[in-house]
Amino acid sequence: MDQYHRSVLLREAVDALNIRDAWYLDCTLGDGGHSIEIIKRGGKVVGIDVDPQALERVQRRFRNEENDENKLRLVKGNFRDIKNLIRTCFARSPVSPDFTARSQNLAFLADAKNVKQTDTASQKFAGAIFDLGVSSLQLESPERGFSFAKLGPLDMRMDPSLAVAALDLLNALSRKELYGLFKNLGEEKYSKRLADTLVSAREVRPIKNTLELAEIVEKVVGRREKIHPATRVFQALRIAVNDELGALQEGLDQVKDLIEKNGHIVVISFQSLEDRIVKNTFKQWEIMGLGKVLTKKPVVPDDLEIADNPRSRSAKMRVFEKL
Repeated sequence: MDQYHRSVLLREAVDALNIRDAWYLDCTLGDGGHSIEIIKRGGKVVGIDVDPQALERVQRRFRNEENDENKLRLVKGNFRDIKNLIRTCFARSPVSPDFTARSQNLAFLADAKNVKQTDTASQKFAGAIFDLGVSSLQLESPERGFSFAKLGPLDMRMDPSLAVAALDLLNALSRKELYGLFKNLGEEKYSKRLADTLVSAREVRPIKNTLELAEIVEKVVGRREKIHPATRVFQALRIAVNDELGALQEGLDQVKDLIEKNGHIVVISFQSLEDRIVKNTFKQWEIMGLGKVLTKKPVVPDDLEIADNPRSRSAKMRVFEKL
């Protein structure tokens, strides 16, 4: 039986969307936790994910849990292209988008780039949610290379079709580029020392797997904090491989045009670089008169949720209301 990712701040996030009988965007589908809860409360969902494994698991989960598949529409793609993805999603029936999320629809929806550009003005949504965390499935799958605790290739691609993996960056970037990557995307205090050590190590032989990298980092950084010493290096590589910060900014810039008046945009982030983008974007939208920030301080998990799911400890949720 499948074990599904536990959605962080599930109740708080779905409460913030004010669910009614309308269409919502789940921009980071994952294992479908938020989507299922939205549908249980009477909403309908367009779920987006770059990971084909996630889409397949959600289809299977919906069937197993006997959810109403007519209320779910799945799209393969990156939310940075959300307007094109929505054009794809509604290309066959822009007025009545109901459909059943089956494999043939996934195949059709997967190729958003080849869809003729159409007007999306009438295709508005009652709200949108972004859950930016790496899913448990990705972390627990050694072959994906996201975890420093499991032996696997240095991959870290959320979309397996991407050309460049973490292995490529780690073994090709210059000393200066590695320093900048660890410093800017990992906020790693020992970035220079790490860059020097890794360049020296790969001159002997390429660094090919997760445990090898984690061991090198631990020798340089040591165990000075509660988190694993390789956490920030793995974060930096993952962000770079998937251009996560660029995708987030582009996704937010686009999604605001797809949300109807009084609709809410909910974002759950797990590290300071993401949260800073969300906070500053929402503040700028408020200055522009596009709406108002509903969370002057971010919503965070309570002690009970953190005890039950330690991966939730760094989560921050912010909410914006479109006017």
